[in-house]
Amino acid sequence: NLMRYILIALFLWSSSFVAGKYTYSMLDPVLMVQLRLLIATLIVLPMFMRVWKRVPKEVRPQVWWLGFLNYPAIFLLQFIGLSHTSASSASTMLGLEPFLVVLIGHFFLGDKAQTHHWIFGLIAFLGVVMLIYGGEETGNISLLGCGLVLLAGVVFASCLRWTQKVIVQLTAQVYTTSSIVFGTITCIPFTLWLTESWPIHWNWQGVAGLLYIGIGCSWLAYYLWNKGINSVDSNLAGILVSLEPVFAIILAVLLLGENISPLSWLGILAVIATTLISSVYPRLIRRAS
Repeated sequence: NLMRYILIALFLWSSSFVAGKYTYSMLDPVLMVQLRLLIATLIVLPMFMRVWKRVPKEVRPQVWWLGFLNYPAIFLLQFIGLSHTSASSASTMLGLEPFLVVLIGHFFLGDKAQTHHWIFGLIAFLGVVMLIYGGEETGNISLLGCGLVLLAGVVFASCLRWTQKVIVQLTAQVYTTSSIVFGTITCIPFTLWLTESWPIHWNWQGVAGLLYIGIGCSWLAYYLWNKGINSVDSNLAGILVSLEPVFAIILAVLLLGENISPLSWLGILAVIATTLISSVYPRLIRRAS
C-alpha cells in the first residue's frame, strides 16, 4: 500500500521542527535551510544528469518553479517562522493545511467546498486564535512566527495538484531528484539576502539535527511523499496531512519540554480534532445515506 510512504514522510516532516530547534544552537535558520538542501542535493546529484535527460523540454520550466516553491519558499517561511515561535505552535499551523487545500480548490480550481468544510474550517481558525492568545501566558508563541508557517501552508496547498500532475508525467524519482537540485540552486540568492548571522557554532546536537533534516526530512521524506502521492487523490492527501501536527506536538513536548498553557492546549485540540473529524465526516454521511 503506497499510503504508508505518505505516512512515513509525514512523520519525518513532523519531526523537522524539533530537529530545527536543535540546529538553531549552531547556525542561522536561513543558512540551515540552504545547508539541508545542499545535503539532499549531494545525495541525488549522481543520478541527476541521467534523470534530467528524461524530462521533456516543455516540462522543465515547471520543475524549476516547483523546485523553488516546494523547497526554499516553503522551508524559508517555515523555519524563519519557527525561529520566532514554539515548535508546538508552528506544528499546529500545519493542521490547517487540509482546509487550505480545500479553500484553494474552491476559489481557484473549481472544486466547490461543502458546508461542513466551512464549519470545520471556522472552528480550526478559532482554535488558532486560542492557541496564539494562550501563548501570551508562556511567552513562547508568536503571531509573526505562526503567520509565516501558515503562509508556507498556503504555498504547499497551492502547489499540491500541480505537483501531482508533473509527477504523473515524470515519475517520483525523476521529479524528486530534479526538483531538489533546482530548489537548492534557487535558494542561494535568498540565503545571501536573508541570512543574519554567518558564523557556525559547531556542536553535536546541531550537526545531528542538520543531518537528520537534510537526509530524512528533505531527501527521504520528499521521495516517499512523491512516490505515494499518486496513490491517493489530492483531498485525501490533504486529510493525511492532518496527522502531521499530532506527531509534531507530541515530539515537541517530549523532546523539547515546551510549556503549553491550558488555553493553547484547547486551541491545539480544536485544530487537530476538526481536521480529523472533517476527514471522516464525508464517509459517515455516505454510510448514513
